[in-house]
Amino acid sequence: MSRRPDRTGRPDRTPGRRRGPAPLAERIDALERSADALEGIAPGADVEAVRDLLDRIDRRRALSAEHTVIGVFGATGSGKSTLVNALVGSEISRAAVRRPTTARPVAAVLGAAGSDPLLDWLEVEERHHLDGTGVTLEAAAAPVPSRRCRRRRVRGADPDGAQSRAANGDGADDGTPGIVLLDLPDLDSVQADHRAIAERMTGMVDVIVWVTDPQKYADAVLHHDFVRPYAGHDAVTVLVLNQIDRIRESEREEVLASLSGIARADGLDQAPVLGTSASTGEGVDQLREQLVAIARTREATAARQRADVRGGAERLLEAADPSGMPGQVPQAEVSTLVEDLATAARVEPVAQAVGASYRYRAAGQVGWPPLRWVRRLRPDPLGRLGIGRRRDGEGLERTSLPEPDAATRARASGGVRRFADAASVGGSDPWRAAVRQAARSREEELPDALDQAVAGADLRTATASWWWPVLNILQWLAVLTWVVGLGWLVLNAALAFFAIPPPPMPMIEELWIPIPVPTALIVLGIAAGVLLALAGGAVAALASAGHRRRARTVLTAQVREVALSHVVAGVDAELERAERAAGDLALARG
Repeated sequence: MSRRPDRTGRPDRTPGRRRGPAPLAERIDALERSADALEGIAPGADVEAVRDLLDRIDRRRALSAEHTVIGVFGATGSGKSTLVNALVGSEISRAAVRRPTTARPVAAVLGAAGSDPLLDWLEVEERHHLDGTGVTLEAAAAPVPSRRCRRRRVRGADPDGAQSRAANGDGADDGTPGIVLLDLPDLDSVQADHRAIAERMTGMVDVIVWVTDPQKYADAVLHHDFVRPYAGHDAVTVLVLNQIDRIRESEREEVLASLSGIARADGLDQAPVLGTSASTGEGVDQLREQLVAIARTREATAARQRADVRGGAERLLEAADPSGMPGQVPQAEVSTLVEDLATAARVEPVAQAVGASYRYRAAGQVGWPPLRWVRRLRPDPLGRLGIGRRRDGEGLERTSLPEPDAATRARASGGVRRFADAASVGGSDPWRAAVRQAARSREEELPDALDQAVAGADLRTATASWWWPVLNILQWLAVLTWVVGLGWLVLNAALAFFAIPPPPMPMIEELWIPIPVPTALIVLGIAAGVLLALAGGAVAALASAGHRRRARTVLTAQVREVALSHVVAGVDAELERAERAAGDLALARG
């Protein structure tokens, strides 16, 4: 999935050590990368919720930063509409005994410039602009002169006020903050569309004001479904116990303390808890001042977004925490995997066949010549396996190795599974499942890849040893020796047959019994040939062991390449993905 450009203008990096908290833009980018990394690992609903959150943040950041959107939420009968009217100092929202009263959002807007696109995004149609009306909220949000300015006015050093402040560039008024105060439908409305609006707005406003009453302040629905999901949003959350006039004065502190305890249990450790009465006005000024103070800082939007990003990161961590995953695949586990796949690829039988093939070919060069034809009665051991001699329709090298039996296949499959489990030990279940899936993603290709690896290995099956021609020459000299002796005897016999006197037969007198030279040549030639064949066989047996070891090494290296490309590479990618996700989530949490 393509990502939006980095909001900081810098390339994506896994965060390292830093002295202070990361800028909000970096945290947003980190959360976005985390959502991408957890695609297909964390439940889709969690990833999609974070993507929606990021989309809301992007859209809010593109709108007015001068306005603070304050949403007043509450259950049916909590008196939030009456409270909104009291805060504004004018009736902008209809309050009545009939419930629910508020069917759609109503906005009181202070600072018209730039507010319309913001309200359009919020989908608020009913708008009451307060600029110049003189209502209580406008007066409370009026510019507050700085202390330096007030001192100058007292001393009479700055009769023109604003001109002096502008000339000096300091001590300027704080300015009227932009405020959008929203009265919203009931959270527990029986009208599904009303409740949907309220639920949507909880994720869009900058400041959340939860309004409850003495009868419903501990309501499980309010706290479980609405308040608790926004744990950690203390800086932009205010809890209000309205209709406090219905509680005896001696019991009010106890009830407020109870609501405060419930808020702390919901994860709002520092959110203020205020008591108000919209009908008597008690606590309304304090609440108004609290909200104006938040808006005056112009930090509520960023604070809300920081809390949202932290909440999104924690949601992804809870869904699929990558922090426990190993940093890399242990080499010992790779070696174990290679052993299992080597067994499935029949490396040992092929290595044995290489050694046998060497002895077979050596026998054709150093064996006793009269019996060399016997070897032709059996094929070359490697020839039976088709190593390097058969290609399929696509030109790929194939072997004639028998299909692996059930036990061999089980060992290969079990080896891949054991490797995945060992490579992801310590990780959360979703990540371990992702590693297993990555390890087995090309499992169906493994048998064919292993067969091609064996068939394509350079086993040097056509090479000859230097000593073969030496013994071969000696063998033929031995043959020539006994053939000469045999021919000599045959010639003498033929001459005698035709009554032709044969030449004198030379004798070897030095032996214990005189032996004709031709007979000696025959015995010597045959004996030398047999001895040379036995010596050649012994040397070939020793040399074949080296060829067998080399073949085993070469084949194991080929199997390792298949293991790395078909199993380890996917697991490595998942581990790197987990490492990046862990760093990004840590950065996003702040």
